[in-house]
Amino acid sequence: MKAWEAARQPKVVVTPDTPVTAVRAQMRYNEEPIAVVVENEKTMKFQGYLTWREVIQVTSHYSNLRAKDMALDWPVAYKDDDLETVVKRMEEEKVYAVPVLDSKDNPVVVGVLSVADVVRALRAAGYVPKAETVAEIMTTEDLEEYITTPDERVNRVWADLVYHGKLGKVVVRSKEEPIPVGIITLKEFAETGRWFFHRESERGLKTVAKVKRIMLRGAPAATPETPVEYVAKIMAENDFTVLPVIDEETGRLVGVVTIYDVARAYLEGAKPGRAKPAKKAVLPIEVAPEERVAYATTEQVLQQVLVPKEQAVELVGVRAADIARPELPAVTINDTLEHARRMMLRYRTNYLLVVDEKGEIVGVVTKWGMLRAIGLKGPIWKRRVHDRYFIDYVMDTNIPRIPANASLEEAALRLADAKAEVGIVVDEKGNPVGFITKDDIVDAYARYLPGRAKVENVMTPGRIGIVHPHHSLYHAVKKMQTFYLDALTVYDGAEILGVVSANRLPFVAYEDAVTGIKSRRLIWVRKLVRGAAKKGRYVKVTPLLVMDAMVPLRGVHVKTGDDVVKAIELMREHNVDGVPVVDEEGRVAGVITKTDIIRELARTAKLRHERGLPVTIEKKEEEKQRAKPTAQ
Repeated sequence: MKAWEAARQPKVVVTPDTPVTAVRAQMRYNEEPIAVVVENEKTMKFQGYLTWREVIQVTSHYSNLRAKDMALDWPVAYKDDDLETVVKRMEEEKVYAVPVLDSKDNPVVVGVLSVADVVRALRAAGYVPKAETVAEIMTTEDLEEYITTPDERVNRVWADLVYHGKLGKVVVRSKEEPIPVGIITLKEFAETGRWFFHRESERGLKTVAKVKRIMLRGAPAATPETPVEYVAKIMAENDFTVLPVIDEETGRLVGVVTIYDVARAYLEGAKPGRAKPAKKAVLPIEVAPEERVAYATTEQVLQQVLVPKEQAVELVGVRAADIARPELPAVTINDTLEHARRMMLRYRTNYLLVVDEKGEIVGVVTKWGMLRAIGLKGPIWKRRVHDRYFIDYVMDTNIPRIPANASLEEAALRLADAKAEVGIVVDEKGNPVGFITKDDIVDAYARYLPGRAKVENVMTPGRIGIVHPHHSLYHAVKKMQTFYLDALTVYDGAEILGVVSANRLPFVAYEDAVTGIKSRRLIWVRKLVRGAAKKGRYVKVTPLLVMDAMVPLRGVHVKTGDDVVKAIELMREHNVDGVPVVDEEGRVAGVITKTDIIRELARTAKLRHERGLPVTIEKKEEEKQRAKPTAQ
């Protein structure tokens, strides 16, 4: 493969007299690791280039240095060079990115190329790494050179990166306890000025920032058994130049993988003398053809049950206003995801209203909606948890309005049609008077309709509601989303192990449908701040499986012939959105969920619509009397 096949257009092009501080600002804004210096943008004649390493050598906000004063002129790549040659050249000269020129005789910039670009191009072209696992390519010697601690002075790490050619370091809890808590690379220095120690200043600073001030928390970690393909994908997508390798059992650092190691894994193979580990990473099993998720319309999902029965036509006599709650906790549209998470924990709720600056309701955030949105937005480390606009991404704006005199069944139908978990109850003038959640309707069913239906008449057909513990979590969540289920039974072919429940999965990150089934586990713990426990967090570079997110429920189930209310009681007891179902002979039959109960009520309202029957309930007489104006 040639260099021109992997090259891309440069995002930052400057002239020789551009201030280095301006170059650094452009690279930061464009998230670009290289700035090309040209005679002018029309001819694109090559004059040099700057990378992260050069721009961080300006250690203050102000400098008289120009691009030409710091620009490199070697190494470069020529468009007809082999990628293997280019990568070797870059590693020898310890640079992460280079410009691609037309030829030696015609030094015109035709593109740029980073090591991550090389890996991306190889993967896109269908290349398979010649080394299969991280154990075959990781660095295990002289690990002291690759580690630092949160309290180390940032200028010491800066010196290693600038003067000794390191691409980054792993931040460990302490030298005595080498458990990774993050990484610090050239990129972290280039993206912020919080570390500046003002070398150009005459006064300087009395104290220098510490590593924990700019380190990337929540960085991923691999194990020796992790497939190279997973590591390559994560490092290439996020411009990670170094990743820690940990022991699966202890969490201690056992090695380091650099982006150079990953590129060599594709082009050359394993390092000399390295062997594959005996233990293999647990990977998702292939989804059988009959289990693959196919699109289903809302009408199809509404009608699916294990055993059909004659549908009830009579209303239970409960209005939306009778079960509505007067208020729900709220967040503003500009709040962070982390704030929403704290609110859910503080108020022990699965639902939050979202209001704008005027206090108007503009959406709702639910745990299930949050999980769904995270999957669609890409890897968690591409979006910092303090992203100010993240609430805007996860909130659901499709909130059904439910008349106060709507029947319980009609309220359920409106939630089912919108695939929503929260509805706003409004009066005759359209003003909000309360809120109805999925849980409110399920509680009302248990209170007013005992003995109305058996589990088999409500639950979704068995195959749809079952997953294997070694299926990918992505497959499980996709199935839940398609069939409007909020839980699945986890069954390994011999026994029921538990359930995957939407209300217990709000902060698990998984990959979107475009890129495949692979995922990672995010571990949330306390930050490294003064007075806090010495803990950090990391993400394991491994496919996230159903068993990683399962709620264990061995021995907890209902039978197909049981009353639905018994299932609701078990859901409350174990704080899950569904429970496993077995038939009368003890064989697994599927799952019954809260959304199944919503659908059961919605079918009654649907039938009344078809027959032209009313779906609302008039106010009680005493309420009408209270609503009448008093005579003067």
